[in-house]
Amino acid sequence: MIIYHGSIRKFNHFDKELVVQPFMNDLDTIGFWLTSDIQSAKPFAEGTETVIEKSRTEFWEDGEPKVVQIDKPVTGYVYKVYIDDPTLKKYEASSEKHSYEVFMDDRDVFCDYLGAQKRKLTWRDKAILLNKEEANLRFRKHLIKQGYDGFVIQNTKQYHSGVSDLYCIFSGDSLHIADIWALDELDNNQQVDEK
Repeated sequence: MIIYHGSIRKFNHFDKELVVQPFMNDLDTIGFWLTSDIQSAKPFAEGTETVIEKSRTEFWEDGEPKVVQIDKPVTGYVYKVYIDDPTLKKYEASSEKHSYEVFMDDRDVFCDYLGAQKRKLTWRDKAILLNKEEANLRFRKHLIKQGYDGFVIQNTKQYHSGVSDLYCIFSGDSLHIADIWALDELDNNQQVDEK
């Protein structure tokens, strides 16, 4: 199976220490996130990088420039990734819920949210998740015990692009990079192809 990964970093293999991908709803530490198509992976290759540099506008009394921290826009890479027949839990839409909601409800069993209400809060309440690392670890272990290598959230509406399947794979050992494209080059090649 071919899937795609977007990242602002360049790497040669999937490693938890190297591949850090900010993801909505505190989901980034469950596993490696990938998409079913290249267009949906591209927005994950755009982001910001915090850098420290001498200011051009702020100076100390002695005339020396102050050192400031700024967030610079960064474009990264899209990875074409091969994985050999993983066993995936499938989250599909039901008549009442989108596939993403089905997935989030399944994960919510492991989550503790900050709140004063008597009822148990869920991800829908947009409350602060108190145990992100623990919840993601317990959820991942729960699925691994059932024999899954990861999961797929089918036909997911991406907040920055269209609809695609969203994959989360637990181990980088099963992910093999087939190709790497710089986002800038990929966009330029597509513009040429469209003419």
